Amino acid sequence: MLSREGELRFEIADDGCGFAAGPRNGGSGITGMSDRLAAVGGELWVESTPGEGTRVRGHLPLDR
Repeated sequence: MLSREGELRFEIADDGCGFAAGPRNGGSGITGMSDRLAAVGGELWVESTPGEGTRVRGHLPLDR
Protein backbone atom coordinates (compact mmCIF):
# COMPACT_ATOMS: atom_id res chain seq x y z
CA MET A 1 0.00 0.00 0.00
CA LEU A 2 1.35 3.44 -0.87
CA SER A 3 0.36 5.59 2.08
CA ARG A 4 2.02 8.90 1.33
CA GLU A 5 3.83 10.34 -1.61
CA GLY A 6 7.29 8.82 -1.63
CA GLU A 7 6.74 6.19 1.05
CA LEU A 8 5.71 2.56 0.96
CA ARG A 9 4.07 1.20 4.11
CA PHE A 10 3.25 -2.44 4.66
CA GLU A 11 1.66 -4.65 7.28
CA ILE A 12 1.39 -8.42 7.45
CA ALA A 13 -0.53 -10.12 10.27
CA ASP A 14 -1.70 -13.58 11.21
CA ASP A 15 -3.60 -15.24 14.02
CA GLY A 16 -1.11 -18.08 14.42
CA CYS A 17 0.74 -19.31 17.49
CA GLY A 18 2.94 -16.19 17.84
CA PHE A 19 6.16 -16.17 19.86
CA ALA A 20 7.58 -14.68 23.03
CA ALA A 21 9.37 -11.36 22.82
CA GLY A 22 12.95 -11.17 23.97
CA PRO A 23 16.35 -12.33 22.82
CA ARG A 24 16.04 -14.32 19.62
CA ASN A 25 17.52 -17.77 19.45
CA GLY A 26 18.37 -19.54 16.23
CA GLY A 27 17.89 -17.81 12.89
CA SER A 28 18.44 -14.23 11.90
CA GLY A 29 15.43 -13.68 9.62
CA ILE A 30 13.83 -10.76 11.47
CA THR A 31 17.20 -9.12 12.08
CA GLY A 32 18.09 -9.55 8.41
CA MET A 33 14.81 -7.95 7.25
CA SER A 34 15.28 -5.06 9.67
CA ASP A 35 18.90 -4.52 8.63
CA ARG A 36 18.01 -4.52 4.92
CA LEU A 37 15.25 -1.95 5.39
CA ALA A 38 17.48 0.22 7.59
CA ALA A 39 20.19 0.17 4.92
CA VAL A 40 17.82 2.02 2.56
CA GLY A 41 16.26 4.31 5.17
CA GLY A 42 13.31 2.13 6.20
CA GLU A 43 12.14 0.62 9.47
CA LEU A 44 10.60 -2.66 10.58
CA TRP A 45 8.48 -3.47 13.65
CA VAL A 46 7.48 -6.94 14.79
CA GLU A 47 4.82 -7.51 17.45
CA SER A 48 3.99 -11.00 18.67
CA THR A 49 2.49 -12.71 21.70
CA PRO A 50 2.29 -16.46 22.27
CA GLY A 51 -1.16 -17.69 21.28
CA GLU A 52 -2.16 -14.36 19.70
CA GLY A 53 -0.38 -14.24 16.34
CA THR A 54 2.20 -11.92 14.85
CA ARG A 55 2.15 -8.53 13.13
CA VAL A 56 5.01 -7.21 10.97
CA ARG A 57 4.88 -3.56 9.93
CA GLY A 58 7.34 -1.38 8.11
CA HIS A 59 7.97 1.55 5.85
CA LEU A 60 10.39 2.32 3.08
CA PRO A 61 11.08 5.74 1.55
CA LEU A 62 10.78 5.69 -2.22
CA ASP A 63 12.31 9.07 -2.98
CA ARG A 64 15.92 8.34 -2.03
